[in-house]
Amino acid sequence: MAESKLTIEERHAGDVTVLVLTGQMLLDDGDLAFGKRVSDLIERGCAKIVLDLSGVTYIDSSGVGMIVFQQKTLKQHGGDMKLLHLNPRAETLFGMLKLLIVFERFDDEAAAVRSFAWARDRGAGSPG
Repeated sequence: MAESKLTIEERHAGDVTVLVLTGQMLLDDGDLAFGKRVSDLIERGCAKIVLDLSGVTYIDSSGVGMIVFQQKTLKQHGGDMKLLHLNPRAETLFGMLKLLIVFERFDDEAAAVRSFAWARDRGAGSPG
């Protein structure tokens, strides 16, 4: 099997996992590697993910589809996925697919990580 055109670096900030993607996220390559990584994280109990797309040089509709699918899966496990550093091409693609309203987007990693705590605190303290 050929080496993937997508590399994925993983690091943790508390209970939030930051995945830094570099390269291309294409049909039957990067999308599958990304899907497997997120599935592995969910199995380990890590359902809060910040996805840093600053190093993604190309993403096709299957890559976007896998991101959407994995976000849905994360939400089913009590988590979520936030997007970090969406490049102009990815922003255009997400916009054309009407997905910019589905994802929270950030330009600052610390703010993206903090947003999980803010969402948790907001949910716990909301009036009933």
